[in-house]
Amino acid sequence: MAAGLLITAGVLGKIGETDVSDALTFGGRAAGATFLFAGAVEAIAAISTFDYLGKRRWVYSGAAVLIGVVIALALNALLLVMQIDAREYTHYAWVWPTALVWSFWALWKINPQQVWNTSPHPKKVATGAAVAGLISLGNLLYSRVYVPYSSPLTLDLVVKFEEPKLNAKGTVLYVPMTVTVKNNGKVPLYILGTLYRVYGRSAAFTEKTRDIADWKTDIQAGESVERNTRVMGRELISSGEAMEDSGGSSLESGDTVVEEKILTIPADSEFDLIEGVAEAVVIRTDRATLSPDFISSGTTSWNESLSHVEDAPKWVADPGDEYLKYQARLYYSNEILNATRRPRYATIWWVTHTSPDTQKSYLQATISLKNEEGRRPSALDWQETSTGYGLYFFTSGTAREPFAALIKAPTEPP
Repeated sequence: MAAGLLITAGVLGKIGETDVSDALTFGGRAAGATFLFAGAVEAIAAISTFDYLGKRRWVYSGAAVLIGVVIALALNALLLVMQIDAREYTHYAWVWPTALVWSFWALWKINPQQVWNTSPHPKKVATGAAVAGLISLGNLLYSRVYVPYSSPLTLDLVVKFEEPKLNAKGTVLYVPMTVTVKNNGKVPLYILGTLYRVYGRSAAFTEKTRDIADWKTDIQAGESVERNTRVMGRELISSGEAMEDSGGSSLESGDTVVEEKILTIPADSEFDLIEGVAEAVVIRTDRATLSPDFISSGTTSWNESLSHVEDAPKWVADPGDEYLKYQARLYYSNEILNATRRPRYATIWWVTHTSPDTQKSYLQATISLKNEEGRRPSALDWQETSTGYGLYFFTSGTAREPFAALIKAPTEPP
């Protein structure tokens, strides 16, 4: 009996010690403190078994053992339910049912009715056991279902074109562009990836009013409906990290990062507009911890000779598209989840698609089990990754400037 209590004390103590110092939410740390307390109670109960099964010199030894067994029964039952609910195997998977069977045996062995009758203060014993059990169960449930909806994630992305300059020969246009990233929420976040894209739009102007068929074509192509302008296409002018070397870094609440880019565009380009947009993929730091090897995990779809060697999953990119991929393990917000859930991994791809008709660059990301990132996430998967891990995609508004106004910029001195 003492061995069972000591094993339970060790498991609860390990979970509690980890969560008291490392859990990402107040609820997780409160649950950790409760588990640590429960582990201490189990250790006291284990010591008390020697007196209870021996000479019984301490009148409360039976009560101490009973409280220890009841706590072990309640917590192991709930942890087993969580394990079954997850439908996942971990190295703790056999601890909960084994400890639960042992708890029922121990409860039968010590004969609760006898402990109750021999205790000098049975009501106090019952109250103490009930309070300890309710606190343990309450904190465990709180740490399991707690979702900090009161602290929504807010990330502002703003793209802005600054005053352009022509080179001395008037052949090259330099367009400064700033990308501002600000964490306006109360929750720090991990940056998985950022990206900016600048396109040159080509369009044909006609004095004749375009008919309804042209409007339908615009709508189907995702374009704005314009009476006298037909969009011919877009050409990718520039693409890159909106925040340089930001992968895996954190952005604290209130932090602002401003990146300056210089676009180089031939002055004789036949664009009517240039358009800039930025995007970011982030994870809440109160939902998971990102492994520090994220940035060093980068792999490419090409080899050293720059030949394409590997395709991304079909749901991420078309065959032949090139990409950069980063992947690292996520640790759950508390040790209770780490004990009852299999490890998850955050994966992000920076994809570049080039075809005769289309050039585009974009980010795609997922959270999955190891080596399962190739499976297309369902709508339920996306909901779970956002609520459970805080994975979010943010996109800026689109900045637009008429190209004709840009090429009237002043010329730089030779």
